[in-house]
Amino acid sequence: MMLKDKVTLVVGASTGMGRRTAIYAGEEGAKLIVAARTLGPCQDIIDAHIAAGGEGMALEMDGTDEAQVNAGLEAVKERYGKLDCVFNNIGNTQGFGPFVETPLERWNDSIAVNLTSVFMLMKAQIPLLQAAGGGVIVNNSSTAGLQGVPSMADYSAAKWGLIGLTYTVAKELGPENIRCLAIAPGIIMTERAQEMEANMPDLFKGLREGIPMQKTGEMQDIAELVCWLLSDAAKYISGVTIPIDGGRTA
Repeated sequence: MMLKDKVTLVVGASTGMGRRTAIYAGEEGAKLIVAARTLGPCQDIIDAHIAAGGEGMALEMDGTDEAQVNAGLEAVKERYGKLDCVFNNIGNTQGFGPFVETPLERWNDSIAVNLTSVFMLMKAQIPLLQAAGGGVIVNNSSTAGLQGVPSMADYSAAKWGLIGLTYTVAKELGPENIRCLAIAPGIIMTERAQEMEANMPDLFKGLREGIPMQKTGEMQDIAELVCWLLSDAAKYISGVTIPIDGGRTA
């Protein structure tokens, strides 16, 4: 029960890594808050969590909308008065193509979804961590935030920026017992990745061959790492980015 009675917020919990992490955090005893743009899947997680004897709430919240972010965190404040743990699992790719052909609109969208959103989220989350006397934020970056990725200049730049933002918060708020760190997933078999593999099996075969461990990651791999980082077992870890990629960025 790594997260027993810890008020834990997972943003971007409707699908993929966020959903699996939210479920696992509940299994590990968290007082669970799940948020996403689509409320239904979040409510399903909470209903199952409560049925299993847990406690929690679901929020409809678009991480790119400052008003919704602030309203969502205000609801958390009214219910619990604090936050202990946060996983900001937000962001996606906006398209692919050579750098010189990257349209400004796609660049702006990528920065908004992958970087500005987490900036707004953390601004609203930190006062609740301070109210708890400390806590931890884990931000979901990417291996694209650790190395350049051809045809993904906008996404890579945003994820690098997220790491810089994470480190800055770690340094500023370390004296208040607030940890802030990032994970950098490689190729993880989310629902979207599974669909892509079904349509492009040869591409995924080549991707696997490029990974030292010769296999892709599972969503549970992310869930277990994140929940461990959120727990007291990792209480002296802050201001770092942890790749979870089978050795791909070694």
